[in-house]
Amino acid sequence: MNKIRYWLLLKMAEMPRFFAFGIGLLLAFALVLGALVATVWLDQRRLSQQHEDTLRTFQKVAAESTELLDRLVALDDLRCSEAGLISLNSYLLGTRYLREIGLLDDERRLTCSTALGALYEPIKGNYPVHITSSGAELLVNVPLTMSGKKQSAIIVQRPRVNVVVSPYVTDDLYASADVVWLRTRAGLILLHARTGIEQSSDMKVRVARQNATRFVWRGLSYELISMTPGLDVVLQTQRSLFTIVRHDMLLPAFLPGLLLIAALAIAAVSPYVQKLGRLSHRIRFLCDDAHLMLLYQPVFDLRTMRPIGCEVLARLKEGDQTWPPDQMIPAIMSQGLERNFDHAVMRKAIHELAEHLPQIDQDKFSIALNCFPQNIEASRLIPLLADALEECGRKDFEICIEVTEHSLSSELITEVQQLKAHGFLIAVDDFGTGYSNLRTVTQLSPQILKIDRSFVYELEDNTVRSNLIPEIVRIASAVNAYTVAEGIEKIEQVELLLSEGVPYGQGYALGRPMNINAFINFLVGEPQRQ
Repeated sequence: MNKIRYWLLLKMAEMPRFFAFGIGLLLAFALVLGALVATVWLDQRRLSQQHEDTLRTFQKVAAESTELLDRLVALDDLRCSEAGLISLNSYLLGTRYLREIGLLDDERRLTCSTALGALYEPIKGNYPVHITSSGAELLVNVPLTMSGKKQSAIIVQRPRVNVVVSPYVTDDLYASADVVWLRTRAGLILLHARTGIEQSSDMKVRVARQNATRFVWRGLSYELISMTPGLDVVLQTQRSLFTIVRHDMLLPAFLPGLLLIAALAIAAVSPYVQKLGRLSHRIRFLCDDAHLMLLYQPVFDLRTMRPIGCEVLARLKEGDQTWPPDQMIPAIMSQGLERNFDHAVMRKAIHELAEHLPQIDQDKFSIALNCFPQNIEASRLIPLLADALEECGRKDFEICIEVTEHSLSSELITEVQQLKAHGFLIAVDDFGTGYSNLRTVTQLSPQILKIDRSFVYELEDNTVRSNLIPEIVRIASAVNAYTVAEGIEKIEQVELLLSEGVPYGQGYALGRPMNINAFINFLVGEPQRQ
Protein backbone atom coordinates (compact mmCIF):
# COMPACT_ATOMS: atom_id res chain seq x y z
CA MET A 1 0.00 0.00 0.00
CA ASN A 2 2.84 2.41 0.86
CA LYS A 3 4.51 1.67 -2.48
CA ILE A 4 1.29 2.44 -4.34
CA ARG A 5 0.79 5.66 -2.36
CA TYR A 6 4.36 6.78 -3.03
CA TRP A 7 4.03 5.97 -6.72
CA LEU A 8 0.85 8.04 -6.96
CA LEU A 9 2.43 11.00 -5.17
CA LEU A 10 5.50 10.80 -7.42
CA LYS A 11 3.37 10.70 -10.56
CA MET A 12 1.37 13.67 -9.29
CA ALA A 13 4.62 15.61 -8.99
CA GLU A 14 5.69 14.58 -12.49
CA MET A 15 2.32 15.00 -14.22
CA PRO A 16 0.06 17.32 -12.18
CA ARG A 17 -2.11 18.31 -15.17
CA PHE A 18 -2.65 14.71 -16.15
CA PHE A 19 -3.86 13.85 -12.66
CA ALA A 20 -6.05 16.95 -12.38
CA PHE A 21 -7.74 16.16 -15.70
CA GLY A 22 -7.82 12.48 -14.78
CA ILE A 23 -9.61 13.18 -11.50
CA GLY A 24 -12.04 15.46 -13.30
CA LEU A 25 -12.74 12.88 -15.96
CA LEU A 26 -13.00 10.16 -13.33
CA LEU A 27 -15.55 12.25 -11.47
CA ALA A 28 -17.43 12.84 -14.71
CA PHE A 29 -17.36 9.12 -15.41
CA ALA A 30 -18.59 8.39 -11.88
CA LEU A 31 -21.40 10.88 -12.29
CA VAL A 32 -22.33 9.46 -15.69
CA LEU A 33 -22.20 5.98 -14.23
CA GLY A 34 -24.36 7.12 -11.33
CA ALA A 35 -26.84 8.73 -13.72
CA LEU A 36 -26.81 5.56 -15.81
CA VAL A 37 -27.45 3.40 -12.74
CA ALA A 38 -30.27 5.74 -11.71
CA THR A 39 -31.71 5.60 -15.22
CA VAL A 40 -31.57 1.80 -15.28
CA TRP A 41 -33.04 1.61 -11.77
CA LEU A 42 -35.94 3.88 -12.73
CA ASP A 43 -36.49 1.92 -15.94
CA GLN A 44 -36.48 -1.35 -14.02
CA ARG A 45 -38.93 0.07 -11.48
CA ARG A 46 -41.25 1.28 -14.23
CA LEU A 47 -41.07 -2.05 -16.03
CA SER A 48 -41.63 -3.98 -12.79
CA GLN A 49 -44.66 -1.83 -12.03
CA GLN A 50 -45.95 -2.36 -15.55
CA HIS A 51 -45.58 -6.13 -15.22
CA GLU A 52 -47.23 -6.10 -11.80
CA ASP A 53 -50.17 -4.04 -13.05
CA THR A 54 -50.65 -6.33 -16.05
CA LEU A 55 -50.49 -9.52 -13.98
CA ARG A 56 -52.89 -8.01 -11.44
CA THR A 57 -55.32 -7.17 -14.24
CA PHE A 58 -55.03 -10.61 -15.75
CA GLN A 59 -55.59 -12.13 -12.34
CA LYS A 60 -58.87 -10.24 -12.24
CA VAL A 61 -59.68 -11.46 -15.74
CA ALA A 62 -59.06 -15.07 -14.68
CA ALA A 63 -61.22 -14.65 -11.58
CA GLU A 64 -63.99 -12.93 -13.52
CA SER A 65 -64.06 -15.51 -16.32
CA THR A 66 -64.01 -18.39 -13.82
CA GLU A 67 -66.89 -16.89 -11.84
CA LEU A 68 -69.00 -16.26 -14.95
CA LEU A 69 -68.35 -19.69 -16.41
CA ASP A 70 -69.24 -21.32 -13.11
CA ARG A 71 -72.55 -19.47 -13.09
CA LEU A 72 -73.33 -20.28 -16.71
CA VAL A 73 -72.45 -23.95 -16.42
CA ALA A 74 -74.79 -24.21 -13.45
CA LEU A 75 -77.76 -23.03 -15.60
CA ASP A 76 -80.01 -25.60 -17.25
CA ASP A 77 -81.81 -23.31 -19.70
CA LEU A 78 -78.96 -22.10 -21.93
CA ARG A 79 -80.50 -21.66 -25.37
CA CYS A 80 -79.74 -19.78 -28.56
CA SER A 81 -83.19 -18.24 -28.62
CA GLU A 82 -83.64 -14.51 -28.62
CA ALA A 83 -84.62 -14.60 -24.97
CA GLY A 84 -81.68 -16.82 -24.16
CA LEU A 85 -79.20 -14.47 -25.85
CA ILE A 86 -80.73 -11.49 -24.04
CA SER A 87 -80.28 -13.37 -20.79
CA LEU A 88 -76.62 -14.08 -21.66
CA ASN A 89 -76.07 -10.40 -22.45
CA SER A 90 -77.42 -9.50 -19.03
CA TYR A 91 -74.71 -11.69 -17.49
CA LEU A 92 -72.14 -10.06 -19.76
CA LEU A 93 -73.09 -6.56 -18.68
CA GLY A 94 -72.02 -7.36 -15.16
CA THR A 95 -68.42 -8.04 -16.25
CA ARG A 96 -65.56 -5.67 -16.86
CA TYR A 97 -63.04 -7.70 -18.87
CA LEU A 98 -65.24 -10.04 -20.92
CA ARG A 99 -66.82 -9.10 -24.24
CA GLU A 100 -68.73 -12.14 -25.58
CA ILE A 101 -70.43 -15.32 -24.42
CA GLY A 102 -70.83 -18.29 -26.74
CA LEU A 103 -72.82 -21.56 -26.47
CA LEU A 104 -71.31 -24.85 -27.64
CA ASP A 105 -72.84 -28.16 -28.64
CA ASP A 106 -71.63 -31.53 -27.47
CA GLU A 107 -68.83 -31.46 -30.07
CA ARG A 108 -67.62 -28.08 -28.81
CA ARG A 109 -68.90 -26.29 -31.86
CA LEU A 110 -70.13 -22.72 -31.54
CA THR A 111 -73.88 -22.57 -32.05
CA CYS A 112 -74.53 -18.96 -31.04
CA SER A 113 -72.97 -15.99 -29.26
CA THR A 114 -73.98 -12.67 -27.83
CA ALA A 115 -72.14 -10.94 -30.67
CA LEU A 116 -73.11 -13.18 -33.63
CA GLY A 117 -76.53 -14.36 -32.50
CA ALA A 118 -77.80 -17.81 -33.53
CA LEU A 119 -75.72 -19.45 -36.27
CA TYR A 120 -77.25 -21.39 -39.18
CA GLU A 121 -74.54 -23.96 -38.88
CA PRO A 122 -72.32 -24.62 -35.86
CA ILE A 123 -68.70 -23.43 -36.24
CA LYS A 124 -65.78 -25.61 -35.26
CA GLY A 125 -62.54 -23.64 -35.23
CA ASN A 126 -59.25 -25.39 -35.85
CA TYR A 127 -57.65 -23.90 -32.77
CA PRO A 128 -56.01 -26.16 -30.21
CA VAL A 129 -57.36 -26.10 -26.72
CA HIS A 130 -54.66 -25.50 -24.13
CA ILE A 131 -55.28 -26.73 -20.61
CA THR A 132 -53.40 -24.48 -18.24
CA SER A 133 -51.57 -25.59 -15.13
CA SER A 134 -54.57 -24.44 -13.07
CA GLY A 135 -57.00 -26.47 -15.26
CA ALA A 136 -58.53 -23.71 -17.39
CA GLU A 137 -59.27 -24.46 -21.06
CA LEU A 138 -57.99 -21.72 -23.37
CA LEU A 139 -57.98 -21.00 -27.06
CA VAL A 140 -55.35 -18.36 -27.75
CA ASN A 141 -54.77 -15.85 -30.53
CA VAL A 142 -58.16 -16.52 -32.10
CA PRO A 143 -58.92 -13.91 -34.81
CA LEU A 144 -62.29 -12.32 -34.20
CA THR A 145 -64.08 -9.38 -35.76
CA MET A 146 -65.34 -6.92 -33.19
CA SER A 147 -66.82 -3.54 -34.02
CA GLY A 148 -65.78 -4.10 -37.62
CA LYS A 149 -62.18 -4.65 -36.66
CA LYS A 150 -60.22 -7.89 -36.71
CA GLN A 151 -58.58 -8.57 -33.39
CA SER A 152 -56.74 -11.40 -31.69
CA ALA A 153 -58.62 -12.81 -28.73
CA ILE A 154 -58.28 -15.31 -25.91
CA ILE A 155 -61.26 -17.61 -25.35
CA VAL A 156 -61.92 -19.44 -22.10
CA GLN A 157 -64.26 -22.37 -22.43
CA ARG A 158 -66.08 -25.05 -20.54
CA PRO A 159 -68.44 -27.78 -21.82
CA ARG A 160 -71.41 -26.02 -23.50
CA VAL A 161 -70.12 -22.43 -23.01
CA ASN A 162 -67.18 -20.08 -23.56
CA VAL A 163 -66.31 -16.46 -22.89
CA VAL A 164 -64.11 -14.11 -24.90
CA VAL A 165 -61.63 -11.92 -23.06
CA SER A 166 -61.73 -8.31 -24.18
CA PRO A 167 -59.18 -7.79 -27.00
CA TYR A 168 -58.21 -4.53 -25.31
CA VAL A 169 -57.16 -6.45 -22.25
CA THR A 170 -55.31 -8.90 -24.46
CA ASP A 171 -53.58 -6.04 -26.28
CA ASP A 172 -52.49 -4.52 -22.96
CA LEU A 173 -51.18 -7.91 -21.89
CA TYR A 174 -49.13 -8.33 -25.04
CA ALA A 175 -47.86 -4.75 -24.95
CA SER A 176 -46.56 -5.08 -21.39
CA ALA A 177 -43.70 -7.47 -22.19
CA ASP A 178 -41.40 -8.61 -24.96
CA VAL A 179 -42.64 -12.18 -24.66
CA VAL A 180 -45.79 -13.55 -22.99
CA TRP A 181 -45.85 -17.22 -22.03
CA LEU A 182 -48.61 -19.53 -20.89
CA ARG A 183 -48.03 -22.38 -18.47
CA THR A 184 -49.96 -25.47 -19.58
CA ARG A 185 -50.04 -29.05 -18.49
CA ALA A 186 -48.22 -29.90 -21.73
CA GLY A 187 -45.51 -27.35 -20.99
CA LEU A 188 -44.71 -23.72 -21.70
CA ILE A 189 -46.27 -22.24 -24.86
CA LEU A 190 -45.78 -18.87 -26.50
CA LEU A 191 -48.73 -16.52 -26.34
CA HIS A 192 -47.14 -13.50 -27.96
CA ALA A 193 -43.76 -12.02 -28.92
CA ARG A 194 -43.30 -8.33 -29.59
CA THR A 195 -42.38 -7.39 -33.15
CA GLY A 196 -38.61 -7.50 -33.62
CA ILE A 197 -38.08 -9.78 -30.64
CA GLU A 198 -36.65 -13.16 -31.54
CA GLN A 199 -37.55 -15.43 -28.66
CA SER A 200 -34.85 -18.05 -28.27
CA SER A 201 -34.93 -21.50 -26.76
CA ASP A 202 -32.71 -20.12 -23.98
CA MET A 203 -35.38 -17.57 -23.08
CA LYS A 204 -37.96 -20.33 -22.83
CA VAL A 205 -35.63 -22.47 -20.72
CA ARG A 206 -34.99 -19.59 -18.30
CA VAL A 207 -38.72 -18.97 -17.86
CA ALA A 208 -39.44 -22.69 -17.39
CA ARG A 209 -36.88 -22.81 -14.57
CA GLN A 210 -38.39 -19.92 -12.63
CA ASN A 211 -41.08 -20.16 -10.00
CA ALA A 212 -40.95 -16.52 -8.89
CA THR A 213 -40.31 -13.08 -10.34
CA ARG A 214 -36.63 -12.66 -11.22
CA PHE A 215 -34.42 -9.73 -12.27
CA VAL A 216 -30.94 -10.46 -13.63
CA TRP A 217 -28.23 -8.74 -15.68
CA ARG A 218 -27.24 -10.43 -18.90
CA GLY A 219 -24.19 -8.67 -20.35
CA LEU A 220 -25.17 -5.05 -21.07
CA SER A 221 -28.86 -5.94 -20.82
CA TYR A 222 -31.14 -6.93 -18.01
CA GLU A 223 -33.98 -9.41 -18.07
CA LEU A 224 -37.16 -9.30 -16.00
CA ILE A 225 -39.31 -12.41 -15.68
CA SER A 226 -42.53 -11.70 -13.81
CA MET A 227 -45.12 -14.16 -12.53
CA THR A 228 -47.78 -14.42 -9.85
CA PRO A 229 -48.55 -17.56 -7.82
CA GLY A 230 -51.67 -19.30 -9.16
CA LEU A 231 -51.59 -17.35 -12.45
CA ASP A 232 -50.58 -19.19 -15.62
CA VAL A 233 -49.36 -16.12 -17.54
CA VAL A 234 -45.61 -15.28 -17.43
CA LEU A 235 -44.11 -12.00 -18.69
CA GLN A 236 -40.54 -11.76 -19.97
CA THR A 237 -38.76 -8.57 -21.04
CA GLN A 238 -35.16 -7.83 -21.99
CA ARG A 239 -33.84 -4.26 -21.95
CA SER A 240 -30.42 -3.19 -23.24
CA LEU A 241 -28.58 -0.14 -21.97
CA PHE A 242 -28.71 1.35 -25.44
CA THR A 243 -32.49 1.00 -25.54
CA ILE A 244 -32.88 2.46 -22.06
CA VAL A 245 -30.70 5.49 -22.79
CA ARG A 246 -32.31 6.04 -26.16
CA HIS A 247 -35.84 6.12 -24.76
CA ASP A 248 -35.10 7.77 -21.40
CA MET A 249 -34.20 11.45 -21.44
CA LEU A 250 -32.79 11.50 -17.88
CA LEU A 251 -29.18 10.86 -18.86
CA PRO A 252 -29.08 13.21 -21.91
CA ALA A 253 -30.66 15.92 -19.74
CA PHE A 254 -27.98 15.47 -17.09
CA LEU A 255 -25.04 15.27 -19.49
CA PRO A 256 -24.33 19.04 -19.89
CA GLY A 257 -24.50 19.45 -16.12
CA LEU A 258 -22.14 16.52 -15.62
CA LEU A 259 -19.60 18.02 -18.01
CA LEU A 260 -19.81 21.34 -16.17
CA ILE A 261 -19.26 19.56 -12.85
CA ALA A 262 -16.23 17.76 -14.33
CA ALA A 263 -14.76 21.10 -15.51
CA LEU A 264 -15.30 22.64 -12.07
CA ALA A 265 -13.76 19.55 -10.45
CA ILE A 266 -10.62 19.91 -12.59
CA ALA A 267 -10.26 23.54 -11.53
CA ALA A 268 -10.87 22.64 -7.88
CA VAL A 269 -8.47 19.69 -7.65
CA SER A 270 -5.59 21.23 -9.62
CA PRO A 271 -4.16 23.16 -6.63
CA TYR A 272 -4.65 20.12 -4.41
CA VAL A 273 -2.84 17.86 -6.89
CA GLN A 274 0.03 20.32 -7.10
CA LYS A 275 0.17 20.40 -3.31
CA LEU A 276 0.27 16.61 -3.12
CA GLY A 277 3.08 16.65 -5.67
CA ARG A 278 5.37 18.56 -3.33
CA LEU A 279 8.41 16.81 -1.91
CA SER A 280 7.06 17.16 1.63
CA HIS A 281 4.31 14.61 0.87
CA ARG A 282 6.84 12.02 -0.37
CA ILE A 283 9.70 12.69 1.98
CA ARG A 284 8.67 9.99 4.49
CA PHE A 285 9.19 7.38 1.74
CA LEU A 286 12.69 8.68 0.96
CA CYS A 287 14.38 8.68 4.38
CA ASP A 288 15.86 5.22 3.95
CA ASP A 289 19.01 3.55 2.63
CA ALA A 290 17.54 3.07 -0.84
CA HIS A 291 17.13 6.82 -1.43
CA LEU A 292 19.95 8.21 0.72
CA MET A 293 22.94 9.34 -1.29
CA LEU A 294 25.91 10.16 0.93
CA LEU A 295 28.80 12.38 -0.08
CA TYR A 296 32.08 12.52 1.81
CA GLN A 297 34.18 15.69 1.93
CA PRO A 298 37.71 15.12 3.23
CA VAL A 299 39.04 17.12 6.19
CA PHE A 300 42.79 17.86 6.02
CA ASP A 301 45.64 18.46 8.39
CA LEU A 302 46.77 21.74 6.80
CA ARG A 303 50.32 21.20 8.04
CA THR A 304 50.86 17.90 6.24
CA MET A 305 47.98 18.18 3.71
CA ARG A 306 46.86 14.67 4.56
CA PRO A 307 43.20 13.73 5.05
CA ILE A 308 42.41 12.91 8.67
CA GLY A 309 38.71 12.33 8.27
CA CYS A 310 35.61 13.47 6.46
CA GLU A 311 32.32 15.27 6.87
CA VAL A 312 29.26 13.29 5.78
CA LEU A 313 26.84 15.23 3.59
CA ALA A 314 23.45 13.76 2.73
CA ARG A 315 21.33 14.09 -0.36
CA LEU A 316 18.12 12.31 -1.36
CA LYS A 317 18.03 10.47 -4.65
CA GLU A 318 14.60 10.03 -6.23
CA GLY A 319 14.88 8.46 -9.66
CA ASP A 320 16.97 10.87 -11.73
CA GLN A 321 16.28 13.72 -9.31
CA THR A 322 18.74 14.61 -6.55
CA TRP A 323 17.31 16.77 -3.78
CA PRO A 324 19.82 19.25 -2.27
CA PRO A 325 19.71 20.30 1.41
CA ASP A 326 17.86 23.59 0.81
CA GLN A 327 14.90 21.60 -0.58
CA MET A 328 14.97 18.36 1.38
CA ILE A 329 15.65 19.84 4.85
CA PRO A 330 12.44 21.97 4.93
CA ALA A 331 10.47 18.96 3.70
CA ILE A 332 11.96 16.73 6.39
CA MET A 333 11.21 19.28 9.10
CA SER A 334 7.63 19.84 7.88
CA GLN A 335 6.88 16.14 8.43
CA GLY A 336 8.78 15.78 11.70
CA LEU A 337 11.22 13.25 10.21
CA GLU A 338 14.45 14.76 11.55
CA ARG A 339 15.22 11.80 13.80
CA ASN A 340 14.47 9.20 11.11
CA PHE A 341 16.68 11.07 8.66
CA ASP A 342 19.62 11.61 11.03
CA HIS A 343 19.63 8.03 12.24
CA ALA A 344 19.43 6.66 8.68
CA VAL A 345 22.38 8.86 7.61
CA MET A 346 24.47 7.80 10.62
CA ARG A 347 23.90 4.09 10.12
CA LYS A 348 24.54 4.18 6.38
CA ALA A 349 27.66 6.38 6.63
CA ILE A 350 29.32 4.11 9.21
CA HIS A 351 28.51 0.91 7.32
CA GLU A 352 29.47 2.37 3.94
CA LEU A 353 32.82 3.68 5.15
CA ALA A 354 33.53 0.46 7.08
CA GLU A 355 32.88 -1.61 3.96
CA HIS A 356 35.08 0.44 1.59
CA LEU A 357 37.71 2.23 3.69
CA PRO A 358 40.92 0.26 4.33
CA GLN A 359 41.99 -0.24 7.96
CA ILE A 360 44.02 2.67 9.34
CA ASP A 361 47.02 1.57 11.39
CA GLN A 362 47.93 4.87 12.99
CA ASP A 363 45.64 7.40 14.61
CA LYS A 364 41.92 7.33 13.89
CA PHE A 365 39.74 8.36 11.01
CA SER A 366 37.28 11.09 12.03
CA ILE A 367 33.70 10.88 10.72
CA ALA A 368 31.78 14.15 11.21
CA LEU A 369 28.00 13.66 11.27
CA ASN A 370 25.58 16.60 11.10
CA CYS A 371 22.60 16.34 13.42
CA PHE A 372 19.40 18.33 13.91
CA PRO A 373 19.60 20.08 17.33
CA GLN A 374 16.49 18.34 18.68
CA ASN A 375 18.09 14.97 17.87
CA ILE A 376 21.06 15.47 20.21
CA GLU A 377 19.71 12.81 22.54
CA ALA A 378 22.35 10.77 24.27
CA SER A 379 19.90 8.03 25.18
CA ARG A 380 19.21 7.40 21.50
CA LEU A 381 22.48 8.31 19.80
CA ILE A 382 24.81 6.36 22.08
CA PRO A 383 23.25 2.91 21.48
CA LEU A 384 22.68 3.73 17.78
CA LEU A 385 26.30 4.69 17.11
CA ALA A 386 27.73 2.00 19.41
CA ASP A 387 25.72 -0.73 17.68
CA ALA A 388 26.72 0.53 14.23
CA LEU A 389 30.42 0.55 15.17
CA GLU A 390 30.17 -2.87 16.76
CA GLU A 391 28.43 -4.35 13.70
CA CYS A 392 31.10 -3.08 11.32
CA GLY A 393 33.92 -4.12 13.68
CA ARG A 394 35.98 -0.94 13.12
CA LYS A 395 38.07 0.33 16.00
CA ASP A 396 39.78 3.05 13.96
CA PHE A 397 36.68 5.25 13.51
CA GLU A 398 36.21 8.37 15.59
CA ILE A 399 32.65 9.72 15.48
CA CYS A 400 32.14 13.48 15.72
CA ILE A 401 28.66 14.98 16.20
CA GLU A 402 28.32 18.45 14.70
CA VAL A 403 25.98 21.03 16.29
CA THR A 404 25.38 24.39 14.62
CA GLU A 405 26.26 27.42 16.71
CA HIS A 406 22.79 29.01 16.55
CA SER A 407 21.29 25.89 18.14
CA LEU A 408 23.53 25.96 21.21
CA SER A 409 21.59 26.04 24.44
CA SER A 410 21.92 25.02 28.06
CA GLU A 411 19.58 22.05 27.37
CA LEU A 412 22.29 20.46 25.22
CA ILE A 413 24.94 20.49 27.95
CA THR A 414 23.80 17.31 29.70
CA GLU A 415 23.31 15.45 26.41
CA VAL A 416 26.72 16.53 25.09
CA GLN A 417 28.48 15.54 28.30
CA GLN A 418 27.02 12.04 28.07
CA LEU A 419 28.08 11.71 24.43
CA LYS A 420 31.62 12.86 25.28
CA ALA A 421 31.73 10.43 28.20
CA HIS A 422 31.18 7.59 25.74
CA GLY A 423 34.07 8.70 23.51
CA PHE A 424 32.23 10.72 20.89
CA LEU A 425 33.58 14.09 19.72
CA ILE A 426 31.47 17.26 19.68
CA ALA A 427 32.00 19.99 17.10
CA VAL A 428 30.33 23.40 16.90
CA ASP A 429 29.58 24.02 13.21
CA ASP A 430 29.41 27.45 11.50
CA PHE A 431 31.11 29.02 14.50
CA GLY A 432 31.20 32.82 14.50
CA THR A 433 27.82 33.34 12.83
CA GLY A 434 25.56 32.73 15.83
CA TYR A 435 24.96 34.38 19.15
CA SER A 436 26.88 32.07 21.46
CA ASN A 437 29.25 33.54 23.99
CA LEU A 438 32.37 32.21 25.65
CA ARG A 439 30.35 31.07 28.68
CA THR A 440 28.03 28.91 26.58
CA VAL A 441 30.91 27.41 24.62
CA THR A 442 32.80 26.79 27.85
CA GLN A 443 29.85 24.96 29.40
CA LEU A 444 29.44 22.87 26.26
CA SER A 445 33.20 22.27 26.07
CA PRO A 446 33.35 20.96 22.47
CA GLN A 447 36.52 19.40 21.11
CA ILE A 448 36.20 21.18 17.74
CA LEU A 449 35.17 24.67 16.56
CA LYS A 450 34.48 24.84 12.82
CA ILE A 451 35.11 28.32 11.45
CA ASP A 452 32.33 29.43 9.12
CA ARG A 453 33.22 29.73 5.43
CA SER A 454 32.35 33.45 5.38
CA PHE A 455 35.46 34.20 7.48
CA VAL A 456 37.68 32.15 5.17
CA TYR A 457 36.17 33.73 2.04
CA GLU A 458 37.33 37.22 3.16
CA LEU A 459 40.67 36.03 4.49
CA GLU A 460 42.79 37.43 1.65
CA ASP A 461 41.06 40.82 1.75
CA ASN A 462 42.03 41.35 5.39
CA THR A 463 38.50 42.48 6.29
CA VAL A 464 37.08 42.97 9.77
CA ARG A 465 35.39 39.59 9.55
CA SER A 466 38.63 37.81 8.56
CA ASN A 467 40.44 39.53 11.41
CA LEU A 468 38.12 37.72 13.83
CA ILE A 469 39.77 34.37 13.02
CA PRO A 470 42.51 34.82 15.64
CA GLU A 471 39.78 35.58 18.20
CA ILE A 472 38.01 32.31 17.30
CA VAL A 473 41.33 30.48 17.67
CA ARG A 474 41.77 32.00 21.16
CA ILE A 475 38.25 30.91 22.15
CA ALA A 476 39.05 27.39 20.95
CA SER A 477 42.24 27.38 22.98
CA ALA A 478 40.36 28.59 26.03
CA VAL A 479 38.00 25.61 25.92
CA ASN A 480 40.73 23.12 24.92
CA ALA A 481 39.35 22.70 21.39
CA TYR A 482 41.00 22.86 17.99
CA THR A 483 39.72 24.67 14.91
CA VAL A 484 38.70 23.48 11.45
CA ALA A 485 38.29 26.04 8.67
CA GLU A 486 35.39 25.44 6.25
CA GLY A 487 35.09 26.64 2.64
CA ILE A 488 38.73 26.73 1.57
CA GLU A 489 38.37 27.52 -2.13
CA LYS A 490 41.92 28.71 -2.90
CA ILE A 491 45.09 26.87 -2.03
CA GLU A 492 46.66 30.22 -1.00
CA GLN A 493 44.22 30.37 1.91
CA VAL A 494 45.93 27.36 3.53
CA GLU A 495 49.11 29.28 4.46
CA LEU A 496 47.10 32.22 5.76
CA LEU A 497 45.03 29.94 7.97
CA LEU A 498 48.13 28.22 9.30
CA SER A 499 49.61 31.61 10.10
CA GLU A 500 46.49 32.40 12.14
CA GLY A 501 46.82 29.16 14.07
CA VAL A 502 44.13 27.08 12.27
CA PRO A 503 45.52 23.53 11.87
CA TYR A 504 42.71 21.80 9.99
CA GLY A 505 40.46 22.64 7.06
CA GLN A 506 38.17 21.50 4.29
CA GLY A 507 36.93 22.99 1.04
CA TYR A 508 36.74 22.64 -2.73
CA ALA A 509 40.38 23.64 -3.15
CA LEU A 510 41.39 20.54 -1.15
CA GLY A 511 38.66 18.05 -1.96
CA ARG A 512 35.06 18.24 -3.08
CA PRO A 513 32.24 16.12 -1.62
CA MET A 514 32.42 12.70 -3.34
CA ASN A 515 30.46 9.47 -3.39
CA ILE A 516 31.98 6.54 -1.55
CA ASN A 517 33.88 5.06 -4.51
CA ALA A 518 35.39 8.39 -5.58
CA PHE A 519 36.21 9.22 -1.97
CA ILE A 520 38.07 5.94 -1.40
CA ASN A 521 40.00 6.38 -4.69
CA PHE A 522 40.85 9.93 -3.58
CA LEU A 523 42.23 8.70 -0.25
CA VAL A 524 44.17 5.79 -1.69
CA GLY A 525 45.68 7.78 -4.54
CA GLU A 526 46.22 11.03 -2.64
CA PRO A 527 49.93 11.98 -2.71
CA GLN A 528 51.52 13.87 0.15
CA ARG A 529 51.41 17.61 -0.46
CA GLN A 530 54.13 19.99 0.61
